[in-house]
Amino acid sequence: MFSDLIFAKPAQNIGDQDVHLWLLDTRQYEENHQLALFRSILSESEHRRMLQFRKPEAQQRFLIARGALRLLLAALHPSLSPADLAFVFNDFGKPALHPNPLNIHFNVSHSGNMILIAIARGRECGTDIEKLDASRNIRELAAFYFHPHEHALLLHAPDEAAQLKHFYALWTLKEAFIKAEGKGMAIAGDSFYFSDIDSAHPQVTITENSQASVQPWRFSQQFFGDDFSMALAVAENDELELSVMCKCLIV
Repeated sequence: MFSDLIFAKPAQNIGDQDVHLWLLDTRQYEENHQLALFRSILSESEHRRMLQFRKPEAQQRFLIARGALRLLLAALHPSLSPADLAFVFNDFGKPALHPNPLNIHFNVSHSGNMILIAIARGRECGTDIEKLDASRNIRELAAFYFHPHEHALLLHAPDEAAQLKHFYALWTLKEAFIKAEGKGMAIAGDSFYFSDIDSAHPQVTITENSQASVQPWRFSQQFFGDDFSMALAVAENDELELSVMCKCLIV
């Protein structure tokens, strides 16, 4: 059970150098008692947002993502229950805890049956997970959304399989960066570009016309099995080393 995993070993501490990544498979949380727990801790506004989704599977994915986020954040605030947590949103819709005495930052992404949650302290963070889809016209998407430098690298991939992975590595890195910045579509996809994406530390270059900030970031990207690409963007801090711990909540 999800609740057993969370409360058996609560993540009660997170240091300034830590980023916790939680990976959830929604297929593992479909029993009535598990979903009832999630429903019991969502706010009224979250319930309304959930019901705005027409498809039952989309409603359930939202329910699990928000419920899991509340459980994880509440574990860091022992004086608060998951239902007590309150959120505020910036002008672009990025949520934050309020009040937030521990300076906790978080981000949530989902694709298919997988949900990815990133939690950091004292650092902005963004994350993205995408299910690989070979039926998409990735060349057309890259031409429209990517910087020309990224598009050119994509076209030089040796075969279609490599091109697909290259596309989704770039896509998730770019989405994680935009989400970490918290400015939504105000940051155009072609106003920055990534290089060294096959290395442990991909690098980003910001163009002159970009709305992205000039603060340093650290990035990571990896594939989960053969089906998903995951990426993380975390604000850099020269004084602290960064440790990323990935915890798969899959029973």
